[in-house]
Amino acid sequence: MNLVLISIISYLLGSIPFSYLVAKAYGKNLYQVGSGNIGTANVWRATGKIEATFIALVGDLGKGILSVFLAQKFFPGQILPQTLAAFFAVLGHNWPIFLKFKGGRGLATSAGILIYLNWKALFLILLVIGFCIFLTEILMKRRLKLEGNLRQKIKGLFTIFISQVLGRVIGIVAAVILLLFLYPTTFKIIFPAAILAGIKHIKRTKTFLEGKVV
Repeated sequence: MNLVLISIISYLLGSIPFSYLVAKAYGKNLYQVGSGNIGTANVWRATGKIEATFIALVGDLGKGILSVFLAQKFFPGQILPQTLAAFFAVLGHNWPIFLKFKGGRGLATSAGILIYLNWKALFLILLVIGFCIFLTEILMKRRLKLEGNLRQKIKGLFTIFISQVLGRVIGIVAAVILLLFLYPTTFKIIFPAAILAGIKHIKRTKTFLEGKVV
C-alpha cells in the first residue's frame, strides 16, 4: 500500500456520514435542524437522544481510529503515513464526497485519531477544553442548567459542552499548544488535521459571538 492509497482510503472512511445516517434513522435531517452541521453534536440537538448521540459518536470516532490504524499497520513507525491518514480522515468528515462535500467539523474524528495514537494526550485535551468551556460559560454569565435527575444533569452538561463554542475554540487552541510541548510526536501527526477542524469553526465562532448560534 502506498501513501496515495492510504490517503484515499482515509478520505473515504472519513466521508462515511454516520451522524447523518443515525439522525435519518430517527426521522431527522441534520441539514434542516439544529446548527445544520453533520456531526455528533447536532445529532444531540436533532434527536435529544443519548443513545442516538452515542451511536453517532462511536461511528465518527471509529473513522479516525481505523484510518490511523491502517497507516500504522502498513507503515509501522513512520510519521508521514499517519499524518496523511489523520488529515484525510478529517478532510473526509468535514467535506464528504457522499454528501456533496457538506460535512461536520471534525472534532469527533480527531478524537478517534488521538484515542489510537495517544489516549493520555486526548484525556489531557478533553480536560483543558472542558475547563475552558465551563470557565467561559461562567464568565459570560450564562446560566448552568443542571437541575433534575442524573439523566437530566448529563443532558445539561452535554448541552453546555456543544453550545459553548467560544470556550471550545479557546480550549482547542490551548490544548494544541500544550500538546506541542508535552507530546511533540502526537502533535506532528494531528496538527494538520486540527487545522481543518479549526477552519470549520471560524464561521461557527463568528455566529456565536453575534448571538446567533443554536
